[in-house]
Amino acid sequence: MLSRLSMSVRPCVSVCRWVHTKEKGKPLMLNPRTNKGMAFTLKERQILGIHGLLPPKIETQDTQAMRFQKNLKKMSDPLQKYIYLMGIQERNERLFYRVLMEDIEALMPIVYTPTVGLKYREKYCTFNDDIQGTASVALAGLLSAQRVVGKSITEHKVLFLGAGEAALGIANLIVMAMMESGMSQAEARKKIWMFDKYGLLVKGRAYETDSNQEGFVHPDPGDVKSFLDAVNVIKPTAIIGVSGAGRLFTHDVIRAMGSLNEHPIIFALSNPTAKAECTAEDAYSLTQGRCLFASGSPFAPVSLEDGRILTPGQGNNAYIFPGVALAVILSGVRHISDTVFLEAAKTLADQLTDEELSQGRLYPPLSNIREVSLQMAIKVRLSWGFGALLKGTSVVLLKVGESTVHSLPPPTIPAGMRLKPATFEL
Repeated sequence: MLSRLSMSVRPCVSVCRWVHTKEKGKPLMLNPRTNKGMAFTLKERQILGIHGLLPPKIETQDTQAMRFQKNLKKMSDPLQKYIYLMGIQERNERLFYRVLMEDIEALMPIVYTPTVGLKYREKYCTFNDDIQGTASVALAGLLSAQRVVGKSITEHKVLFLGAGEAALGIANLIVMAMMESGMSQAEARKKIWMFDKYGLLVKGRAYETDSNQEGFVHPDPGDVKSFLDAVNVIKPTAIIGVSGAGRLFTHDVIRAMGSLNEHPIIFALSNPTAKAECTAEDAYSLTQGRCLFASGSPFAPVSLEDGRILTPGQGNNAYIFPGVALAVILSGVRHISDTVFLEAAKTLADQLTDEELSQGRLYPPLSNIREVSLQMAIKVRLSWGFGALLKGTSVVLLKVGESTVHSLPPPTIPAGMRLKPATFEL
């Protein structure tokens, strides 16, 4: 693992970034990217023209972070915490990101909301996190699950609850993964079924399907009136909920999946927690702890009657977009294809250890997000044909106390754009 490496270098790193190097005085303090509040030293205050604009007291960022965390602990309402966190981000980004990274598992559900990207993929370098990010993290969960199930991705049969954009995004990426394993597109699509509010997507049904759904419309398999009927008739190895309609993975549905599979795969991906198709406790308890469960919103660990404690996997898009975005910045590409998200899914699944898998996890702990993102950026960049980041001095790892700081090479700079180096003390 990269985090185990260390190098002895000077305690500062020069990297190329777009920064405000000319701002001084009040504008510098009003910019959240350059403002440090009372953490400016006396020398900095004099040089930057802000001496007298701040209280005379000088604080370290450690003190600021401690006070920040103490105030957060006094709050019980998630919305109140969100408002407080966003207020800090709008004033002091360095402090915000430090506190976020120090307790990311607790704070990520507070600050993170999936962002809908623009639909101009061929014109701009953009992607839709709700569709492609969700698809990638869902596929990663399936790839992790196959280590327990012992089946190739091509041997799975997947039934979706919901047939909208999120379901189609996941389904199309699963098809890509099956095709990479040697299956034709037509054969792969036959492995995927969808059930929406009107029932199964089948040929000749009363309610029309749109053009994006056509690839997953199959001949009618028989008398299917409910989602439970669909499970019993289709006999899927995995069910994936993206309906946003609440607890539709009923006890009977979960029990049916448990009777059909030694290790049923149950993904309740709808957000927020109240909209999830089932709870982690129901999924584990009704299958005697045999199911492989993931959710879109966090659930607490579940204690089983046999004494085992299982930690549900959270299929959070935050596992995907930082690494993909970092790869884009480092490589300077102009277009992000779906292949990127297939590579990201494989990389995420590879980061899961056997010990974490035995705990019920299908994803690495969210506290490892920085390491996961770095590994993902490396693999995605390689998939574009760029050289490995690990050659020469392209990646420098600095061991500072208990934290590891990654210094990455600058992105490709378009002609005519001028950048100034900025030095950051660690």
